[in-house]
Amino acid sequence: MVFTEIENYLAFKHTTLAENIGNEIEKMRQKAILERSEKNANYCWCLKQIYSIQKGFISAITSLRDGKYEDAWRIFDHVDIELSYLENNFDIMQENDKYHMVFIGRMIKEYQKLFPYSHFFSRESVIKAEKCSICGKLISLRHPCGHKAGKLYMGELCLREIVDMEFKALCVVTDPFDKYTYIQLPDHEYDYGMLEALMVEIDSPYDEFYIETVKVLKPEYKGVGRNKPCPCGSGKKYKRCHLGTQDELMDHHKVHLLKSISCRGNRFVGTFGTWKQNQPSN
Repeated sequence: MVFTEIENYLAFKHTTLAENIGNEIEKMRQKAILERSEKNANYCWCLKQIYSIQKGFISAITSLRDGKYEDAWRIFDHVDIELSYLENNFDIMQENDKYHMVFIGRMIKEYQKLFPYSHFFSRESVIKAEKCSICGKLISLRHPCGHKAGKLYMGELCLREIVDMEFKALCVVTDPFDKYTYIQLPDHEYDYGMLEALMVEIDSPYDEFYIETVKVLKPEYKGVGRNKPCPCGSGKKYKRCHLGTQDELMDHHKVHLLKSISCRGNRFVGTFGTWKQNQPSN
């Protein structure tokens, strides 16, 4: 295959991707490396990364359809990271988002909003020594190797490999850089109702939607008088406890379906909590 064939293939909105395409791109990359053509080798890396991102995104949507929500979350997170590597070396906006990378990045964030995960583990550590994945040299502020992490060199992505690290703490956070490690509580089952409702409407990985989120009163606080006991169980009056605070509110999502789900118009999906209602609430 030649570059034009690969480019045309990746520009099409496939619902499944042929395995041989990735293999063909890798052959082209290896050939460019043997010929010492860094420009071609780097371009092949970018094409293979585009292929991998598209394949991962399609796989995540398939997992959602199959009710494998945890798998979908992890794939979305991985694809988002892979997309950040690509953006460091490739103009994803070229030719009006020719390879759908901008679309995929935007839709990952929209899908992630509909997952019930709100708290995550984040590692706190001190990196004592690291080396360059390109040249293998140990890196320090005084002794850089000249290779920049995240950039391409002869078709290879430069990364920093940790040689020595001191673990400090494991923190619970709400907005981590790496969203992979969400918290799962014993005897609790997450409520994926938002995603279940949405996937009924989604026909293709390239169906598009956006989410409008507003804050509404939680069901347990509706109709409670100011001087009544607060539903939280604190024993205080509602007006001296949760009334007027953010804690009495919850996210209310309205999903606007666009594009090829043409004749259906916009659909209101609704409000769901973190946990299924037959279990202790958070």
